[in-house]
Amino acid sequence: MKILLFVKDTQSAKETADKVKEFLKQIGAEVELFVNRRECEEKPSLEGVKLLIVVGGDGTFLAGARLVAKHSIPILGVNEGRFGFLTEVERHEMEEVIRHVLDGSLKPQKRMMLSAYLRRGDSESYMGDYLNDVVVSKESLARMVEIEISVQEEMVLRVYGDGAIVSSPTGSTAYALSAGGPIIYPLSEALLFVPICPHTLSNRPLLLPAHFEIKLTNLSPDHMAYLTLDGQEGMSLKKGDTVIVRKSENYCLMYANPKRSFFSILREKLRWG
Repeated sequence: MKILLFVKDTQSAKETADKVKEFLKQIGAEVELFVNRRECEEKPSLEGVKLLIVVGGDGTFLAGARLVAKHSIPILGVNEGRFGFLTEVERHEMEEVIRHVLDGSLKPQKRMMLSAYLRRGDSESYMGDYLNDVVVSKESLARMVEIEISVQEEMVLRVYGDGAIVSSPTGSTAYALSAGGPIIYPLSEALLFVPICPHTLSNRPLLLPAHFEIKLTNLSPDHMAYLTLDGQEGMSLKKGDTVIVRKSENYCLMYANPKRSFFSILREKLRWG
């Protein structure tokens, strides 16, 4: 089996990745290592890769998910970050979990992803597939943005405020949660709309069927609103630009830690109970 190690560009993550690489070689796997550097646009080859092991934090995991989304390559996350909602496996348990993955006793979950498109004038371009969220928010110097929200071609509301989020169930514990959205069980299939600090306090989050289409049209002047994708890719928006979000045809195939349930992660990370 060919395995790609997708590694955060920190000393700690690189040291952990070296240990994973040595372990995999000892059990007979073919291993390649790629350090994910934000300033570098180079991408690793996925030819023949059957498993992606992310060594890093949730941000590195999101980058890995985008990398392999169209290739149906499953992902295992080893935590070398701060939060660990996605990179569920800790360093001390990684060898045991990897053995379960390789012997087939651990099956990957199917996590819904979002497809984003940008309509500018008469042209519409595909932006990519994203595991967490699509966000239209104010640029740094803007006081407030105005965004028109349409669902299934029907205008629903106009948001005056800091912006709006469209999240997947997996992304409901990320930016959407801090903006006041609900937590959605990650194996669900739904679209979550959350306004960010709306001026009209009656603007509330909306949970919508997965097959719906959401449009966010920027009504603010050029360069007042900004599109952010999974918190890692982005661009400035012009007045009249429309961001279209749909359920992706692709899924993130993700191995969860067999010793930790989603609820145990919530209890730990959110300090419940």
